[in-house]
Amino acid sequence: MCKRFENKVAIITGAASGIGQAAAVQFAREGAKVTICDVNTEGLEKTHEMVAGVGGECLVVKVNVRSQEEVEACVNATLEKFGTIDILVNNAGTGQFVPFAMMDNEEYDRVMDINVRGMFFFSRAVLPTMMDKDYGKIVNITSIMGEVAGQGQSIYNTSKGAAKMMTQGIAVDCSGYHINVNAVAPGMVLTGLTHNMLGDEDQVTYFLEKIPQRRIGTPDDIASAILFLASDEASYIHGTTLHVDGGMMCTRM
Repeated sequence: MCKRFENKVAIITGAASGIGQAAAVQFAREGAKVTICDVNTEGLEKTHEMVAGVGGECLVVKVNVRSQEEVEACVNATLEKFGTIDILVNNAGTGQFVPFAMMDNEEYDRVMDINVRGMFFFSRAVLPTMMDKDYGKIVNITSIMGEVAGQGQSIYNTSKGAAKMMTQGIAVDCSGYHINVNAVAPGMVLTGLTHNMLGDEDQVTYFLEKIPQRRIGTPDDIASAILFLASDEASYIHGTTLHVDGGMMCTRM
């Protein structure tokens, strides 16, 4: 039986842990060859082991998504090893949760560079290949916090809002090609980025009361949505942001 992503090649950023790691394993299990990239080499090695454990073929590349040169080198290495690129998952992200008036220039630049500029660099680098073959899937990871503001999260909110609009802009610019560009907006998911927010029982209770499904999401929940949008089953979904949040956005007042 043919697997869903047999003979497909996927690049996944931020693949050393969390959502990116889960996506890499799920893609590999479904037959894709994957390039995993991150600045965290120890985490990448763990992901590599997990991919190998499900029988997947994997290229490991250390990449700082703030660097155009490193991004382009990763794309070129993928083309050299696998011959093509079918799927890009722009998952690398970070946050700095401090009041707006206390945010310094360096932290602002860091958050915007990783969450927005890295997405720009990678998307621009893979599009010539996708356009030449008239096929491709780009899935960007935004956040429900790109659509609603949170206290102490103004720069994170800004970066994720920009990522959502970049998704729509790329989608429009890909008109006429069989290239789908979409986003997944996670709600509260247990990852390294949210670990501190979910560090005590009171905080967990606070968030559970806001989530109709009454549970915190897992990286696999988000990865499953990524794989759907990267599949041919989603070929008529374009420029859309899919909320994967347990219904959290339904409860806004």
